[in-house]
Amino acid sequence: MGSRARLLAVAVLAGLLVPQGAVGAAPSGDRVVRAADPPTRTISPMRLPRGRDARVDLMQDGVIHTVDGATLPIRTPVNGEQRQLLGESPKGWLVAVRKGYLSRVIAVRPGRRPAEIRHSRTTSYGEGDSAIGWLLARDGKMLVSTVFDRGGSTRDAMSLQGKFLGMSYSGAFVTPMDADAGHVVTYEDNEFSRLRLFDWVPRTSRTQIAKNATYASLREDLMFVRTTGRLYGPTAVSAPAEPAWAEPFSPLAISPDGETAVGLRISRSGFDSPAVLDVRRMSDGALLDSIAFGKRITMDNWSITSAHEQTAAWESNRRFVFQLPAPGGAVLVRCDLEQRCQRASEVGGNISFPHESFMWW
Repeated sequence: MGSRARLLAVAVLAGLLVPQGAVGAAPSGDRVVRAADPPTRTISPMRLPRGRDARVDLMQDGVIHTVDGATLPIRTPVNGEQRQLLGESPKGWLVAVRKGYLSRVIAVRPGRRPAEIRHSRTTSYGEGDSAIGWLLARDGKMLVSTVFDRGGSTRDAMSLQGKFLGMSYSGAFVTPMDADAGHVVTYEDNEFSRLRLFDWVPRTSRTQIAKNATYASLREDLMFVRTTGRLYGPTAVSAPAEPAWAEPFSPLAISPDGETAVGLRISRSGFDSPAVLDVRRMSDGALLDSIAFGKRITMDNWSITSAHEQTAAWESNRRFVFQLPAPGGAVLVRCDLEQRCQRASEVGGNISFPHESFMWW
């Protein structure tokens, strides 16, 4: 995918641009800074004490670590340009690997040889200016592939056995937000060629649920929709309504009790902005913590979704882990709602969580 396509994709995913045809949008919508808001802090991970290993499912350096402490080496080549732990399925843990134009999905089980369940070599216009990404439904029963080329993005839904279930197309460069129980939440062009968020049930229905959203979770029946400018707030997927509050905020993960969210701050510009992780209370949007991570987002590294991986997950109602760059690679940091932090992994390669927001290119 060319640089312009990547920029457009990132801008839509991070809420930095208003999708084509959005009506009645205010030009800015600035964040309201409250007197009690904590200042943004910077964490140096190697100066933190080493805590216990993160109790979440993850993949690092060719090894899957599960929440119960088990480890599963991946005995198949994983040295592609991109690799991602998609999640657990009836066929085992699924790992997607991309190298050049070749994309593969591998099923990994303890004591068994890895099994390739999908294989794709994608090119377009004879030049190979395309890419393919993968999303596994949270129930582990459906794979959604997304092909990006000069014409936009095409999503194919299929069973794990390879049975084709349906296709979704958009002229924009967007990835699905979520999939579960036969449903896919994704952007599509509506009948007026305007980009809108749909609840898509392959072969059954397409239901528009929002003009513009930056987060959607079918299991939590939750999405963050745009109110104006850079401001987004929570509402239900099943019954969308005006959010009770809105902030320049794109969630990555919601705590198990539904009371707290950790996510990305939506900056005024995607091309010269700080990369900031915010922690907010779900009841009223109050800012509880704010952590700078990675380098500033500029035209050279252009994307939170690639240069700064969106890797964050909750271990409990009060503790979350997220990836930070460290000398020699990446490391997980654990923080709690009292702003106490410690390292939760060794330094190594990029860390991948199942079902995380991830941009393929």
